Amino acid sequence: MDEQKNTYREYEPSLNLKPFLHCYWAYDTPDSDRGHTGSNPIIPDGCVDIIFNLNLPTQSECFVVGPMTQPIFNTKNNLFGIRFKPGMAASFFQSPIREMTDQILTLNHIDRFKTQNIADHLANSTSPGSKTALVESIFEQMLSGKPGLERRVQFAINAIESSNGNINVQELTHQIGWSRQHFTRQFLNITGLSPKFFSQVIKVNRVINIHKDQKCGCSLGDLAQIGGYYDQAHMTNAFKKITGLTPQLFFKNI
Repeated sequence: MDEQKNTYREYEPSLNLKPFLHCYWAYDTPDSDRGHTGSNPIIPDGCVDIIFNLNLPTQSECFVVGPMTQPIFNTKNNLFGIRFKPGMAASFFQSPIREMTDQILTLNHIDRFKTQNIADHLANSTSPGSKTALVESIFEQMLSGKPGLERRVQFAINAIESSNGNINVQELTHQIGWSRQHFTRQFLNITGLSPKFFSQVIKVNRVINIHKDQKCGCSLGDLAQIGGYYDQAHMTNAFKKITGLTPQLFFKNI
């Protein structure tokens, strides 16, 4: 008999929702593994996730994971998630995203989001397509009339992402035309992270993605250079801050 394994898959949102959502995702766990703590850390990525526990779809099992500044370990269950792009969750929530940083919250923080009804339907849906179609229809309605991001914060997010985190925050502040204090405050309210920390998150995640794509012909020294670090020691310190592990240990576990 084949051993069942945990599976994680991502699904693209529709064109209308792509500006707001990074992906939908599903995490499926065999019965024998449910309730156990996962061995691999979930690391900061600058995003906010809405997560439904499909094993027991009750109000307490519909929750939001705010932007993280440190890794966490999940409890293995059958989960369905909605991942916002950095900053885009601000359109859906009633409070500043900075209040959700490093928090796991129930979904009463979301205006007009009927969590119990959605969880019941998701639990009864048998395919990823039917789950995403359900969520798409709800989010299309929720987006109606919602304002976009403040344009200067959106510019800053785009600049940090397009530079792969290798950007001088002081120079970015000058480009935007705000004071450093005002820029940091607005960025925190919308993304839940400071511009400097968000840049560090983007930078580390880029190195991780390069390693995954390479499988892996690059040495750690090569990765440090590609990632824009001064040297391997600099990259190691950044990894320990974001993932809780050295690059060697992190790559060994993924």
